[in-house]
Amino acid sequence: MTSGPATERPPTAPAVIRLRGVSRTYPGPPEVTALRPADLVVARGDYVAVVGPSGSGKSTLLNLLGLLDRPSTGSYDLDGVDVGALAERDRTALRGSRIGFVFQTFHLLPHRTAAENVMLAQVYNGTARARRRPAAVAALSQVGLGHRIDSLPTTLSGGECQRVAIARALVNAPALLLCDEPTGNLDSGNAARLLDLLDALNAGGLTLVVITHAAEVADRAQRVISIKDGTLSKARTREER
Repeated sequence: MTSGPATERPPTAPAVIRLRGVSRTYPGPPEVTALRPADLVVARGDYVAVVGPSGSGKSTLLNLLGLLDRPSTGSYDLDGVDVGALAERDRTALRGSRIGFVFQTFHLLPHRTAAENVMLAQVYNGTARARRRPAAVAALSQVGLGHRIDSLPTTLSGGECQRVAIARALVNAPALLLCDEPTGNLDSGNAARLLDLLDALNAGGLTLVVITHAAEVADRAQRVISIKDGTLSKARTREER
């Protein structure tokens, strides 16, 4: 895809994501090109949804944006850092400090409290022990679970478990929140409440990229980018949808 007015944000905010000619090909035989060369800019404070059917390349794009995989071609700047030039250890450190992940599956440890599950992200990030619980409590309060900090996941609803997962993603103050089908395991009521929370987080300045196939999720985003057969379309704004 070629960058144009619909893929670029106005230069009023610095870029959190900047892809230049990024592609991903998996070796064969036969070789499979999962993402064709793409340019993309996501500015600080943006809210972007990436939509497409199964097998379209959404997961490949997510893995590249989340530094879980490396592109075959092109360059990726994350919050001003050229990640292609980094050693794997440095990529891991950058991922832990600058990216928060929210998945369809909550990935909570059932025998750890909500606060302890959130604190795990700080353990892996090297946060000093004395700072972990206060930060975890603050993150849980941010997502409306200040009253559930010592509850086990087995006593929480699906919506509450997803909020714990979001608190865990937020606790290290990331530059970017990547969400992969975040409402996939929720009923319609909890899904709507979760989307309201994402709206509020974005209104507070957090940059969001949501991978989804659900129209009601994509409708909340400022810009929607479609992906089909590994090719990104130009983004559509709310006014253009």
